Amino acid sequence: MKYIIYDKYNNAQSLLNSTKTLFSLLGLEIVKPNMELADCGGYWARLAQRDDLLHNVAYNLALSNAMGATLVFLEEDAYANALYARSIIESDSDIIRELESKYLHKFNLLYESKAQMSYLPDLLNTIDIAPMIKKHFHTFCAAIVRGAYQGHLPISTNHRIYEQIGLKVIDTPLTKQYYAHLMPFDSQSALYNSAKMFFDIADLGVDFILTYSLSQFELLEGKRSKLCRAYNRDNIGLNVLFLPQVILLAFGEEERDKLGFAYHKQKVELI
Repeated sequence: MKYIIYDKYNNAQSLLNSTKTLFSLLGLEIVKPNMELADCGGYWARLAQRDDLLHNVAYNLALSNAMGATLVFLEEDAYANALYARSIIESDSDIIRELESKYLHKFNLLYESKAQMSYLPDLLNTIDIAPMIKKHFHTFCAAIVRGAYQGHLPISTNHRIYEQIGLKVIDTPLTKQYYAHLMPFDSQSALYNSAKMFFDIADLGVDFILTYSLSQFELLEGKRSKLCRAYNRDNIGLNVLFLPQVILLAFGEEERDKLGFAYHKQKVELI
């Protein structure tokens, strides 16, 4: 099985580095697409850029399929958009024919419903990682923070992963809040409410936050100083991590660049 990593992100080096390190350790083959992938957009893509989103998702899937690879989405924001777009594309054969005749033909691509795409947490949940685990998280507790369209995704859990590494996870209504989409229009509200969520999660006594959403990571980790100012609180040492980073820690990885920690703005103290 070959995999193409969806990498059309800004400021996602920590996620990309840790994922590539993890794939290498697991023996999963990553191939580079022979043409550049297209952007699947953020929160507003399905609302304000629907046609572009359909074109781009159809192109990405057709390109990956032509190369005999599975397209892997690393985080929830882009995956939710891709899943939404694919459901529309494959709901009507006329849409597929129009996409092929007006867009995909420019790249000599055809759209096939058999094209494979995967969401990283779901993919990792199918793999037995137990033989590679060197450190367990039995004394740790994490809260899961997800993206805006979490309710639109298929219900799935990654309990097997957590159980294998011994991590206790908290998934409560408190962690389901999302304000990142407000940043372009009302940054003060986005920062204040995200800060409130962050400190409320901290009060649960968790050791770190595990996020599946890049936009949540950018707010809670990348804009921490602005969050603290908006909420009039001092910063605290609560790290925000991605799933590949946590698994790599369980594998005993300590090199900060491979873990992606070198790209965090907040110092990670878990190693």
